Amino acid sequence: MRKVLVATHGRFAEGIRETMQFIMGDEGTVDVLNAYTSQEFDMHKEAERLVNNLGAGDELIVAADLFGGSVANAFVQYMPTGKVHVVTGVNLPMLIELAASAGGELSAEDLIETAIQTAKEGIVYSNKILSESANAEEDDF
Repeated sequence: MRKVLVATHGRFAEGIRETMQFIMGDEGTVDVLNAYTSQEFDMHKEAERLVNNLGAGDELIVAADLFGGSVANAFVQYMPTGKVHVVTGVNLPMLIELAASAGGELSAEDLIETAIQTAKEGIVYSNKILSESANAEEDDF
């Protein structure tokens, strides 16, 4: 079984999952790790617990907030197991893609590549696009 975990500093993970659920309903496929929200929180112990709870055929896709950050790095050490995949720079389009396709036929690597492309396509400078569109319409007359 493939699992998706949004793991971020603070409550960003909780918020982005809530927004995803507002848009597409509760898929039940995305878990959340809100790191460092209490004094007792231990990132490495939490990552270890989550990885150790994976079943024999399970894969975990960790969608983290920041490359090189402590949250992502805590999971990087488990990548050699072949059960953990870490992708950083999570945004809403990426998370929707991961949630919608996690149970599909794509390999984890292909799913992540698709999700990264979707994430990139979701980042636009609206002023520029709308300005170019308006200029193109003016040129048509």
